[in-house]
Amino acid sequence: MDDNVAEFLAFLKEDRHLSNNTIMSYQRDLGQTMDYLQDHGISQWQQVDQYMLIEVLNEFRQQNKANSTINRVISSLRQFYKYMIRHHYLTVNPMEMIDHQYTFNQPATPVILTEKEIEQLLQVPDVSTPLGIRDRALLEVMDATGMRVSEIIALDIADLHLDVKLLQITGKNNQERIIPLSQPAVKWIETYLKNSRPQLIKNKQETTVFVNAHGCPLTRQGIWKKMKEWVTEAKIKKEVTPQTMRYSFAVHLIENGADIQLIQEILGYNAMKAIQPYLKVSPQQLSANYMKYHPRA
Repeated sequence: MDDNVAEFLAFLKEDRHLSNNTIMSYQRDLGQTMDYLQDHGISQWQQVDQYMLIEVLNEFRQQNKANSTINRVISSLRQFYKYMIRHHYLTVNPMEMIDHQYTFNQPATPVILTEKEIEQLLQVPDVSTPLGIRDRALLEVMDATGMRVSEIIALDIADLHLDVKLLQITGKNNQERIIPLSQPAVKWIETYLKNSRPQLIKNKQETTVFVNAHGCPLTRQGIWKKMKEWVTEAKIKKEVTPQTMRYSFAVHLIENGADIQLIQEILGYNAMKAIQPYLKVSPQQLSANYMKYHPRA
C-alpha cells in the first residue's frame, strides 16, 4: 500500500508539478486512511471496497474532523483511485460508488439502536431455513460481542469455546482478545453449527464460521447488504450499518453500569479516546454515576 501511495505522490510532483504543500496534504490524507485500513487487517488496496471507505470516512466524522477536512480526504481518495485505475493497479474504483456528501449527511453522534429495536432485528430472520438460522446466529453474535465486521467474517471454528461461553479472536494489530458470549448467542451458534452450516458448506475443509448460500465465507459486502435488508424488514427508521451494532453494544453496557475498562477490553480498544463517541451518547448515565461515586457530589 505504501509503495502505491509513494508512486502516486511522485507522480503529483514530477508530472503534475503540484506544490509541496499540496503534496503534503495528499500524503497526510492517504496516510491516515492507510493507518485505519491497516489497523483493520487490510494490507492491499485491492482488498478495499466502498463499504470500507465509508467506514474510514465515518471514523473521521466521529473524530470530529471538520467538514472541510473530510471533503479534502474524499478529494484525495478520488484522485488516488483515478491514478490506480489509469495505471492498471485496480480494475474497480470504489470511490465512484460513494456520494461526495455522504459523510455530511451523517449525525454528529453515533446512531444507536434501542434494546427494543435490537429485539425487532433479532426477530427478522426466518429460522425455519438454514440461511435464516445463520442470520439469527450472526445477529446474536453482533449484539453479544460488539465485534467488527472484519473480525466476524474471519471467525474460525477453532475460535469458538462455546462450553465456557467465550470467543478467542485476533483483532487489529494482531492482538488476541477473549470475548464473552451471551446465552442466546451460544444457543443460536450451536443451532447454526448443528442444523444449518452443514447444509450450506460445499467444502468439508472450510473452517470459517459464517458462510454464504454457496458455502463460501461471508464477505463485508454481504453483511452490509443483509443488514440493510434486516433493518427494512424490522421497520427501523434509522441509518443502520454493522458499525451501529457495535456502538449500540457499547452504549447498552454503559447504560447498564458496565465498567469502561471492561468495554475497552471486549471491544479491543487500547486508548480512552476511542470510546469517547459512546460516552457522549449517554450523558444522563455519566451524570448519575458522578453523583453516585464522587465523594463530595
